[in-house]
Amino acid sequence: MPLTPEERQNERLKLLANWANTLATAIVSVGVFVPIGQEIYGFLPQNTDPTLIYVSAPVCFTAGLILHLVGQWVLGGLR
Repeated sequence: MPLTPEERQNERLKLLANWANTLATAIVSVGVFVPIGQEIYGFLPQNTDPTLIYVSAPVCFTAGLILHLVGQWVLGGLR
């Protein structure tokens, strides 16, 4: 049975929200866990600025949170 236009629109919105949430997860994973890994294992080059490492975690966490909230906002448009 084919989808109605409203159901099709809902599926598109769910796909967009899922994309935003997946991107948020990737940003948080890389931006927060790489600095933690750097502290534990020291795998970044020696000349890496420590400020970059310590600033990236909160920035990436905030960006991920905003993207997650955008995904929730998109889901608010479901009919």
